[in-house]
Amino acid sequence: MHVGIQPFTVSALDESLPEKLDRFARAGYDGVELGPDADREAVHDRLDAHGLSVSSIGTGLDGLEEDEDLASHVAACESFDTDDVVVMWIGPEAFESREAVEATADRLDSWADRLADRGLRLHYHNHAHEFTDLGDTTGYEALVAATDDVRFEVDAGWAGVGGTDPADLLDDVGDRVSLVHVKDMDFAAGEFVTFGEGDLDVGETVAAARRNDVEWLLVENDEPVDPVAELAHASLLLDEHTDHYC
Repeated sequence: MHVGIQPFTVSALDESLPEKLDRFARAGYDGVELGPDADREAVHDRLDAHGLSVSSIGTGLDGLEEDEDLASHVAACESFDTDDVVVMWIGPEAFESREAVEATADRLDSWADRLADRGLRLHYHNHAHEFTDLGDTTGYEALVAATDDVRFEVDAGWAGVGGTDPADLLDDVGDRVSLVHVKDMDFAAGEFVTFGEGDLDVGETVAAARRNDVEWLLVENDEPVDPVAELAHASLLLDEHTDHYC
């Protein structure tokens, strides 16, 4: 299992992505989650210099609507040697009813099939609104049940805000999860906190990830108090639970 970082954690820093990669390497991370529009030449230089890998390519579902958009994502995956494309957001209206979830599932499955034809895997990254109550299930559970080839990037912090235990969720989704955002939050308030100071049980989450053969744990904090300090702090805390990223 590898430990990486989502660069949005340091979005407040007025630095180029290659400069941020320098920081990630110094903090001890194994890799990074990128977008399809990363400057490939400049980023490759830094990745190679530090021995960093790319876990996945994050995108929006609208960014896959056209053939040329699909081609750009395929090219990014080939360039950065990853098989994984992650849809980072679909709005709350897509989870308001069973019918809405089924339509969302059909849309995701369609793109999963198109990417699979090119040897790639489509993942869906949750926030909190997917866990809306649909009676005997939630929007997220219904999406998992209604999709066939879609995989899932579980965001542990947002799952907790949505009222679901992150470790239990990892066990429930099982081998359809290979990427996890280890985000700590105040679950009741839905607020971001310094890693290790919120409601996320880091040890239980990492243990569940290990049980289910998760490939990447990816640190993310949308609004860190100190982005630079957060990098080293989160890395050290995760190191205590991951046998030094093995």
